[in-house]
Amino acid sequence: MSLQYEALQRFIGKPARDTYRRYIGYVVGVTLDPDGQLHSVGVDRGGSFEEFSRAQIIVEGDTLILVPSWKIEAENFKKDNDLTQRRFRALDELLKSQEIPSHVYEELCQQYKDSLTKLEEAHKNLIESLNRKISDLEHHVKNLERFLGHLKVQHKTGELGDETYKLASDYLISVINSTINEKRDIEATLNSLTVPQNQEYPKLEVKEERSPAEPLVVRLQTDEE
Repeated sequence: MSLQYEALQRFIGKPARDTYRRYIGYVVGVTLDPDGQLHSVGVDRGGSFEEFSRAQIIVEGDTLILVPSWKIEAENFKKDNDLTQRRFRALDELLKSQEIPSHVYEELCQQYKDSLTKLEEAHKNLIESLNRKISDLEHHVKNLERFLGHLKVQHKTGELGDETYKLASDYLISVINSTINEKRDIEATLNSLTVPQNQEYPKLEVKEERSPAEPLVVRLQTDEE
């Protein structure tokens, strides 16, 4: 059993927060993979269950922080895209310096092209997912602002006491600001996502083979000629 797993056991039954310090639910369990390493954390989100992978888990003192899935997906895409582009550049350099034969270059180049095709599809899906997330966050902020507006009216009319109003409004304003910060982060991520650039085969220099010499025709002269 990993030390990380044992350390996370103490968070079971306790609240977890996201990277924007918003409360997201209570930890209900920790799972291991077949090798006995930490696999995921399960969280009860007020009647719904969500599983967070090992890559999403951060421990900060006595607080369990869970990274949003969109952030992990964007980071993974950037890493994969950057690695594939670097492989293409390395491959071209190896060909130019004649460290690999052309047939090896073409084989590897095709493999990387296949990877880029998959990355192009992943890029498209990621863009659509992030735009949907932005739309959801904008809708959420409007609902929070609407609710806060009702509280302000009730406070103004004396229906809501100062202490109760302050407690509720402080909480709502905090959530609104956190949600806006997440929206801005997603917008910045969208701007930073590079479209996978498909590579073209460089023109390989192929030496022309000399055509075989014309056969020498020998004519024999006879006495009759």
